[in-house]
Amino acid sequence: MKEKNLLRKLGQETIYSAKGHFKSADIRRIQTKWTIVLCMILNVIGIIGISEMVDKWLSAFGLLGTFFLFYWDAEEGKDYRAKHKAIGERYLSLHKEIRECYFLSECKTEEVKRLNDRVVKLDQEARPEIPHLARKWAQRAIEKDDETDNWFLKSKQ
Repeated sequence: MKEKNLLRKLGQETIYSAKGHFKSADIRRIQTKWTIVLCMILNVIGIIGISEMVDKWLSAFGLLGTFFLFYWDAEEGKDYRAKHKAIGERYLSLHKEIRECYFLSECKTEEVKRLNDRVVKLDQEARPEIPHLARKWAQRAIEKDDETDNWFLKSKQ
């Protein structure tokens, strides 16, 4: 019974981490896309011309958006999304192994300990930080939107 409780906890930890990393990559993709679109719109309106002062402000905001794009690319590296996706895939793979062990009655205590050690080791590795918004989005996706099989929650009942 202790093994099942530990597996449920490990399953919950790994799916939240996986989903958080995937949502972090999604946020960056959306953020980049909409910054580019907004800069383009501001520049097109500036080219069309409203008034001299408004056109200067639009150009300034377009330039500011471009600086943000350069900052995001240089500060966090070009591989920001790839890093989040890669670590998310590792957590998801481990989650699937934990789920398999949970539902197989012949999963031994040694196997549960090995899975626990792998989760601990993965948690201690250097990995990109999950932003607060991505954490909340992942939590909602898991708990309310049913984007995952929440076997670790349903099994408590």
